Amino acid sequence: MGREKKINDVSVVIDAAMEIIEELGYKEVSTRRIASRLRISPMTLYNYYKNRDAILKGIIKKGFDELWAGLQEKIDACCSANNPLRVYLVLADHMLDFGMARPNLYRFLFTSAFSPLPLDETIADRYHGVSKALLSRISALPNRQDILNDIFMFQVLMNSLVLSVLDHKADMTADRYPSLIARAFDGLLLRDRLYLD
Repeated sequence: MGREKKINDVSVVIDAAMEIIEELGYKEVSTRRIASRLRISPMTLYNYYKNRDAILKGIIKKGFDELWAGLQEKIDACCSANNPLRVYLVLADHMLDFGMARPNLYRFLFTSAFSPLPLDETIADRYHGVSKALLSRISALPNRQDILNDIFMFQVLMNSLVLSVLDHKADMTADRYPSLIARAFDGLLLRDRLYLD
């Protein structure tokens, strides 16, 4: 019996799984399919990852790393301290761009049974990091919770709209997205700007 082929760089496992997600969707990710793509046995794969869930957690971490790549630069380029809520318009554009480029990965990150935020503190920190600059400005305001609720509702609407574009629901298109995001921003966050001036 020959020796099992070894993996020199375990990141290839996550890369292979992400390719499968993009091609077939996350429900099709299996250790057998990943092993086949890497031309190793499923048992060899278990030398590096305990099970499929461990691989999916790795995909979540790498997926969020890809999602956040470049976001801070976009925020720095167009958002000032005078208008911290504008960050959410930049985030909305960034999320749609990522969703259009990596639709199945976006679906996995935001709709799979794997809730990404509690899995890894760095993911949660980065996800909530968009709001950090704002939090210090609203910490003493009596309506702090109302502002946070508005931000949460905006983010839920934003993700729902991105998913609607990706899934072509309700005649939703990427062309309609900016006007609906602007409407959500005006209705939820623009009113909170009064408290930040």
